[in-house]
Amino acid sequence: MMKSSGILIMALVVISGCGLFETRQPESPQQGQSGFLPPTTSDVVIQNLTNAIEGKNVDNYLSCLSDTKFSFVPPPDVYSHYQSVFLMWDKSSEGAYFRNLVAQSANLATPALNLYSTNLTSPQGDSVQYTANYTLSWPNKLSNYPQQVEGYLQLTIGVDGSGNWSITRWIDSRLVSDSLTWSDMKARFSQ
Repeated sequence: MMKSSGILIMALVVISGCGLFETRQPESPQQGQSGFLPPTTSDVVIQNLTNAIEGKNVDNYLSCLSDTKFSFVPPPDVYSHYQSVFLMWDKSSEGAYFRNLVAQSANLATPALNLYSTNLTSPQGDSVQYTANYTLSWPNKLSNYPQQVEGYLQLTIGVDGSGNWSITRWIDSRLVSDSLTWSDMKARFSQ
């Protein structure tokens, strides 16, 4: 009995020495590990889009687009070259393209979306117009696919019945006549 009491006392000393019964500092709250913020304003939609691209997060990317009335309009020359791709382009097409792009990403490279010369019109009812020049850098494993594209985008960002904002219409335009646009990237990675 004496031997088992000694073992019990020694076990309690060891356990109490390892901090098992001590209180620990609580972890700081996180703003959602996905980086997606509730889209309560049009500005948040743009921030969520940028974060989704940098984080290669397909779900967050698609959450920036309207569930009910999303449309995408490429530059006319890109449309004519990839008419079969863009003829029925919708939100699910965006999802397929973005998944393929993420799958072909260079492992350690981080994509970057640079928006500049931006303009946001004052809200008109339940939508705003956001325009910007862009450069999208997306390192990928495919040597004959674009690593960087540039252009001019026009987004219509609308609010739904629950007060959430999302992109309802996206018009992509060429900024420089011989540069590849986001539409070129979408067409290449959608196939």
